Amino acid sequence: MRSIHVDVAVKPLSYEVYAGSGLFGQIARDLAGHPLGNRAALITDSHVGPLYAGRLEEALREQGIAVQTFMFPEGESSKNRAQKEKLEDAMMEAGYGRDSYVLALGGGVTGDLAGFVAATYMRGVPVVQIPTSTLAMADSAIGSKTAVDVPYGKNLIGAFHSPVAVYMDMRTLATLDERNYYAGLVELIKHSFIRNPELAKLLEAKQEIVTARRGDAEYEQTMEELFLENSKVKNAVVSEDQLERGIRGILNYGHTLGHAVELLSGYKMIHGECVAVGIAYAAYLSQRLGFGTEDYAGEQVRLLRRYRQECRIPEEIRTEDILEVMKRDKKVRQGRIAFVLLSGPGQIVTSESGACTVQVPEETLLETVRDFRKI
Repeated sequence: MRSIHVDVAVKPLSYEVYAGSGLFGQIARDLAGHPLGNRAALITDSHVGPLYAGRLEEALREQGIAVQTFMFPEGESSKNRAQKEKLEDAMMEAGYGRDSYVLALGGGVTGDLAGFVAATYMRGVPVVQIPTSTLAMADSAIGSKTAVDVPYGKNLIGAFHSPVAVYMDMRTLATLDERNYYAGLVELIKHSFIRNPELAKLLEAKQEIVTARRGDAEYEQTMEELFLENSKVKNAVVSEDQLERGIRGILNYGHTLGHAVELLSGYKMIHGECVAVGIAYAAYLSQRLGFGTEDYAGEQVRLLRRYRQECRIPEEIRTEDILEVMKRDKKVRQGRIAFVLLSGPGQIVTSESGACTVQVPEETLLETVRDFRKI
């Protein structure tokens, strides 16, 4: 047998995250000044598209940028392989080549789906994330993950594909419904628990402004501050572990049980609501296993409830079914379900091997989930 050594030098990845108000003109000017290709594919959903796609298209065309909008039906049910294929086929039919790029305008579903299209279209084209929801601004637009859902679970097919830039326009939050607004903030709250206790204090102090949603300068500045502080947390973790082989796993706090509840609800419960349930359970589990305290578990639930989360598993979802779905979680190793747990603010419980997750026996999970449901 003969061989040669292949050494691929990869340039370290970096990009800017911008937060402000009324950014569409700035986006267009930035793209005109630093062209990513000859044509932009603006991917959005049937809810956000009618609200904002026309405005962004107009700003882009004023700067001489060729753009076409590709729209798909809103909702988590569109985040699938079939919808990705439809978008790709539409782009091919419109003549988009390797000199094109994607603008992902919308919430978490759009960012994940459009980002995955960009990751694989013509073997990869640039993507700019323009999140319009609290969930996308807090989490999915940052960190380079793209994915679709499959019948076996959420986000099981996807790719790591970093955006060229992220633009968070606080004014787009004005058209976000109450339920999605608060559910999206759960990811931001989660980041405060796992890495930045000062962010949790800021969320406590600014709660009245955030919940009033007045849309004035004070509100916009508060939201900018929260999302930029939040981005620092996520970017710090992702920079250490872009491909999720170690410390990045802490970003899954609350997601193991949360994703199971989301799937079993038939996506009637939205992502943030389910993560809130998952965080409340993870806090309870940590306490039961002797890692955390009852006081800190209660602290986490209280902050989530101040941001209008119930933190309860729906009665119609069976505990046994939750266990079965959790067995398919990406963190499962050798059939053992693993959880991110906290012993205190920003204090991740590590296993004997140094991993940032703790494997929990199935019988313990059954018992604690049943007990958690009685609280």
